[in-house]
Amino acid sequence: MKSSYLLQTALVAAAGLMLAEPAFAQVKAEPLGVSVGGYMTRSFKLQDRDKETGTAQTDKSAATFGGPNAEIWFNLKAVLDNGLRVGGRVELEAASDGDQIDESYVWFEHGLGKMELGSTDRVAAKMQYFSPNTTLPGQDNISTATSENAPFVVPANNRAGPTQMWFSNHGNDAEGVNFYTSSNRYFGSKNGKGLQLGVSYVPDGCQDYNNAGGQFAAAGNITNCDAGFGNTVNGSVRNHFNLAGNYIESFGDLTLALSAGYVSTRIESIGLNTTTNAGTAGQPRLTGWQGGSQLTYALGGGATMGVGGGYKSEEVTATIDRRSYILGFLYTTNGANPGSIGVGGDYWHAKGKEAGFADDKADILQLGVSYMLASGIKLYGGAGTYEYTDGNSTRANESKANFGVLGVNLTF
Repeated sequence: MKSSYLLQTALVAAAGLMLAEPAFAQVKAEPLGVSVGGYMTRSFKLQDRDKETGTAQTDKSAATFGGPNAEIWFNLKAVLDNGLRVGGRVELEAASDGDQIDESYVWFEHGLGKMELGSTDRVAAKMQYFSPNTTLPGQDNISTATSENAPFVVPANNRAGPTQMWFSNHGNDAEGVNFYTSSNRYFGSKNGKGLQLGVSYVPDGCQDYNNAGGQFAAAGNITNCDAGFGNTVNGSVRNHFNLAGNYIESFGDLTLALSAGYVSTRIESIGLNTTTNAGTAGQPRLTGWQGGSQLTYALGGGATMGVGGGYKSEEVTATIDRRSYILGFLYTTNGANPGSIGVGGDYWHAKGKEAGFADDKADILQLGVSYMLASGIKLYGGAGTYEYTDGNSTRANESKANFGVLGVNLTF
């Protein structure tokens, strides 16, 4: 507890330093302004799904246009006379969603670094470099494989499911604070290269006035977060600390990116039972680390080849032990420019074990192609397969499927 208070005090001190006037700044002041951006994805999805012995898995339709994915981003920015930059961001779901406002936060930045305050992703999620993103928009290293933008449906409430892929998901979108060292970086030979560090703190799982949650929050455990003082929520995070760093350097036509992260958080009143997230009361601690790298080589004429991967390890006190890794590649003929063709794919494997059960295992392989019809307009298609093995003796969540997707992604 003492170390937790010391770290919280250090974070407050860092915030004061962040807001201090940088006397050396010589910049032109700008009034607060708003710009709009976002994305929209529409897709046709197919799957041939076999639920095997998975009695808890229901039959799913073989084809759908369902699950639209779109957001509108409102970006605020101002520059003060002393050089301090102040801004904010609100992300509005552009299709009906249980969490209609995705992220909402303010930020402060000057030469020493940056602070983000509010509902946003934590530093380990924002600073990671793993497998290059596949050509399927929104498929962020398959970690969102149960979300609206995924082309397939995998069991969600298990020890090795896609929602448990990277611990950097823990604490995302809950109200908290992020700190980063300068975006100019240090120890780098070129502008924008070198080392950057980050730290996050989330006191509880509260996000909006009417909900609280976390990576393990069970269905139905929504509580009132009025004034920010929410009730204890089964599965929510509390006293969440997140550390991360990345290093970027170029060697001729080759660019190397390395990343690492560490998490430590309490999980409220939960024993993390496999399917119900209900169990022995208490506050077990989740700890873990992740590391990854990405190599990008400029082939000439605008063409690039990127390869990369990442590994994760995390444990919940005397309850769950998880390991996962991902490997992938992405080739583009001319980056994000009109006429560019992309070919990519990735493979993910995860294994999770809970006391009293055999290992859960998940394997996902997907390949995709894309074509930039115009600036900000991408046509894409892909196919893949997954298999999930349930360690429960009843094998209730076991399933496997082949899947495919065709769609268009607009970025503005």
